[in-house]
This record gives sequence, structure tokens and C-alpha cells, in this order.
Amino acid sequence: MTREEHADYVRWLKSLPRRKDHFRMPCPECSATRSNPKDPSFSVHITREGGWAKCFHCDFAIAWNEDEMWKREQKQQDRERQKQQKDASQQRKSQHHDAASQQRNTAQRKPHIPLQPPVHYVCPVINKNKQIMNGEMMEYMVGRRGIPMDVLTRMKIEERLEFLPQTGKEEACICFPYLEDGVMKNMKFRDAAKHFKMVKGAELIPWNIDAIKGKEKCYITEGEIDALSLIAAGLEEVVSVPNGAGGANLQWLDRFVESHFDDKTEIILAMDTDKRGVELRDELVRRLGMDRCKVVAWGEGCKDANEYLLKYDLPRLRQQVEQAAEIPLEGVFCPMDEWDTLMDIYYNGMPEGADTGLENLDRLIKFERGFVLTVTGVPGSGKSEFVDEIAMRLLLRHDWKVGYFSPENTPLAYHYRKLIRRVVGKRFEHKGMPLPEAGQAIRYLAQSVFSIMPKEDFSVESVLRIAAQLVSRKGVKVLVVDPFNRFEHQIPDWETETQYISRIFDEFSNFAVKHKVLLILVAHPTKLRREPGSKRWPVPTLYDINGSAAFFNKTDYGMVIDRNDELGQVLVRVAKVRFDHLGGPGDAFFAFSTYNGRYTPTEERTLDHNPPEPKWEHTNFLTEKLKPEQQGLGFNEGE
Repeated sequence: MTREEHADYVRWLKSLPRRKDHFRMPCPECSATRSNPKDPSFSVHITREGGWAKCFHCDFAIAWNEDEMWKREQKQQDRERQKQQKDASQQRKSQHHDAASQQRNTAQRKPHIPLQPPVHYVCPVINKNKQIMNGEMMEYMVGRRGIPMDVLTRMKIEERLEFLPQTGKEEACICFPYLEDGVMKNMKFRDAAKHFKMVKGAELIPWNIDAIKGKEKCYITEGEIDALSLIAAGLEEVVSVPNGAGGANLQWLDRFVESHFDDKTEIILAMDTDKRGVELRDELVRRLGMDRCKVVAWGEGCKDANEYLLKYDLPRLRQQVEQAAEIPLEGVFCPMDEWDTLMDIYYNGMPEGADTGLENLDRLIKFERGFVLTVTGVPGSGKSEFVDEIAMRLLLRHDWKVGYFSPENTPLAYHYRKLIRRVVGKRFEHKGMPLPEAGQAIRYLAQSVFSIMPKEDFSVESVLRIAAQLVSRKGVKVLVVDPFNRFEHQIPDWETETQYISRIFDEFSNFAVKHKVLLILVAHPTKLRREPGSKRWPVPTLYDINGSAAFFNKTDYGMVIDRNDELGQVLVRVAKVRFDHLGGPGDAFFAFSTYNGRYTPTEERTLDHNPPEPKWEHTNFLTEKLKPEQQGLGFNEGE
């Protein structure tokens, strides 16, 4: 264990809620692999001078001395402070760098205290006594799947008895080892009925990932048997996704994009041709880049590589894969290119779009990726707050990860605080929000929300370049730009402001289409005049946005936010929806909770009509959101 890992463990143990200095709990190292994971075999003793902890099952132990820990942390903070001071002296003294520096200094006020144990994945433990030599599953792989025995042996494919939760008993399973740098990271067990499981708590990685490292070309399949079919045909640089087409969330890909895929000049996608296989293919194309991806077509009567092998032979399979077609030429289309989409619309109707769960808003507007939403409102109307409401609801309901370029939301910790209280439903403070709920929210948002703060400048090009990397490496599906006027705009001499904004808006639209993201743009209106005898500003329109009519003419969605403090309500006016199947213009009214930052639908309030107080929502949205993930992997086999 490294010094950093040791310090993380100590801080986590000290952060655990406890009534006394000695307590017992499940071991964080071995409980996931035990038949009774709740067995409190981990004994923890904490005193003012230090402490120790030991597991009486696996003998994992740790001890510490408070004086030594304090001295070590002080030295670490001194080193970080000196580094920050050196970096700050070399940076430009512009406003955005001052804001970034303020954020970094804020983060140094006290050492980081983890709210859960450091991520230590379980190492698969294989019982050799369960291995079956020359069993029925190996015969199944050779006889009914057409995989040569020498390929199975070379790829370390084995047969063994394994308990499967789907059947409630031990079954003869074919075993696929997941190796990285020759070390086993996981294993998949699959029986003849296509029931399968993976090692609980082990890391999810692509199968056969070592085969593509450092190679210029690679193949990706939807399952291990398809990958074995390609290997048998002589195509060695092949990996399989770990969870079939059921894993539309490609979080397992994040760690390998830079190390294993960025250097590829050609990526061949040999996916299944069913609906879920096409969805997986499209997401891989989006993440890995259309310009270097090719797609294999299996033809009539075959849906994957193994079926093609069984219908024909190994030479024909190799020939079919090597004839993979390029993604259609960008910018040139015909109706046949949209055949699948057109048939889906023909039989099932237009797609409904993504809802937010706010009933009065969902009646007016549904969201699709590939479009631009422009939001405006006078200063102080709550534009940013409502954009956060939309972004968090799309994340929680549809797993649309969010990237923010929001220089006005600094220090970043202040912005994250608002997001945390919005998803948990409570004030972000130790008196109002229990530590486990706060930790759960921080860990969830750490995998789903990312802030863009370029070091070089705040130009449109710099921000969109980083946003494109977030799409590729993190799977971001929503990009928030808040506000438009915080870009460092450099208008050429040959362009007017109107022409410049129109061109920049085209860049936003093209980015949304190319990367299939929902781009939310917050823009301030020009200075308005108050109506005579009124203290309130008039409700602006999209044409009132400062600089150009392009904010209305070129946007796909348009929304105006207006807060009325006298009536205690917020007006959300949907001013434009380009496609009528996704909604249309109209007004929705909300009450804003200062307690947790959430918006609650309400009736319109006027001087003559005072509807009852809304029923405020304080539930923790993450409780139900994460419950399925805590019960198991929940993957679906793609073969």
C-alpha cells in the first residue's frame, strides 16, 4: 500500500459515523468476495493518539499515529502551496485566471477527506477444483460455435462449475478471463442457456484489451464469442465490450480511450445488427470518431460474426470483416442513409424526446440531442438556476452527462454545492444533509458533471475543443455555455457584430449535430426599459438578446425565464420549438425553493388569484437512481 493509499484509508476510517472508539464492520477488502458480505470481521480502534484496524478473515490490517499523520499532511500542503504560488506567478493576470486561482486557493483550505474507501477493485479468486476438463461447454464452443480448440486454449478459455444467480445453483460455465497487462482483472461465466455473471466488485474492462495496445488498427465486437470468431479467422487485434449491447453507458471505455484507442487510424465495428447492437455501434462511433470507424454488414440471415462463421467459413468471415464500409460521407446524404430511422418513424411514430419530470414543462417541450437551446432573461431572473434544474433532471432521468463552461459559477465548489443540494433535496451542510448522502452525491456527480476552465483563453475554439474531448473520453451528452458574453470574442475587421454572432452560432449548431449533444446557451438581453410606473422589467423575447437576431432565428429551442418576487413565482416561457413533435410555445409557472434550489410546478399566481402553496419536493433523487446499481451489474448479454 502506498503512502497516499494509507492516508486515504485512515481519513475514511476517521470519517465513519461511530458511537464509540471501538467498533466492527464488514471488511472493505474481502467482504465482496465472501458468502456473507455483511460479516463484521473488520475491527476498528480509534483514539486521540492514533488507531489500528484489522480483518480477522483476510488479515488485512492498518495502523497510524496522529502526530506523524499531521506532520505528513503539513508537508504535503506546504509543497502544494509552493507549487500553486509558482504557477500563479507565471499566469496572466486576467479576470478568468483570477477566478481559477481563487478556486484553487479555496480547495487548499483543508486537506481532502474521502467519504468512501479508495477504489480498490476485487481481484478474481478462481477455485481450481471447480475446473472441468473437456466438458460439455468446451464441446459446445467447438462443435456448435465453430471455435477451434487451439484458439480456446491460446485465449485461456476454460470450463468450470460456477454458481449462477439466475438458476440458483452451480452450472457448467464457459469462462472468459479479462486480462490487462497479463493480470486478471475480471472473469465472465456463461452457461449454455446464455445466463452469465461477472465477478462482483471487479473492474469492468474490455475483453482481450492487451491485443490492441500499440496497434494501428483494431476490431470491436459485441461479445466474446464474436471476438473469438474473428481471432479464429486470423484477425488478432480484436476486443469485446464487457457487457454486450446492454451497456449503452460506456463508462468502462473512459480509462482506455487515451492509452488504447487514441493511436488507432482505423477501428472496425463488428456489432450485432439488432436494435440494441445498432445503438451500441452509434455510441461507439460518437465516442471514437466517425472519421476512423468502419462498420461490418453481415447480410441477410446473419446478425453477428459467429452466425456468419457458422453459415459460411473462416475465410469468408475474414473477407466480410475486411470489407467493412466507411461511415457515410459527412455532409452528403440520401433517404436510404436514413432507412432505419424512417422505418422506425413509419411504424412507431416520431420520437417523443427526453422529458424532465416537471409536468407543466413537459407538456410544452421535450429535448433531443443534436440541437441548441437558447435561454434568456433579465439579470437576476434565475436563468442559471433553471438551466441547472434542466441539466440535473436530464442527467438523473436519462443519464445525459453534463459539461459546463460557466465562468460566472466560480469558485467551482460553490456551483457543485448547488448541484448537490438540488439532487439530494437538502441543504448542503452537516446539520441538514447526512454525510453518507453528501458523499454519495459527490461521487455520483464526479462521474457525471465536468467543468471547462481553459488555461490559455476563453475563446469559442478553446472551449469547444475541450468539450469535444469530454464527449470522447467521458461520454458527455449536454454542454452548458453560461453565459455567451463570457467568451473572449475577437471580431475580425471584416465582420460586423451581427455577422460574427451568426457565424459563431453556426459553430454551436454544427458542434451539437456532429457530437450529438444538447447545447444549452445562456445569453443576456440588451438593456430594456421599465414600463412607466412599474418597478419590474418587461419580459424579454429572444429577439431582445444583445447582438443579433440569430439567437432566435437559428436556435432549435428558445426559452425565457422571468422571476416575479412580488408574486413569488417564476415564469418559464417556451418561445420556440423547431419541430412540433417536440412541443410548442407556451408558459409554465414554478415556485423556487431556497432550501434545496428545486423548482416546483404551480398554478399561475396573480393579484386576483392566489393558488395554494405547492407541495415542496425534498426526496433524495439519488436513492432510487442508484439502487439498481447497488444490487448488481444489471447487464444484458448481447449474443
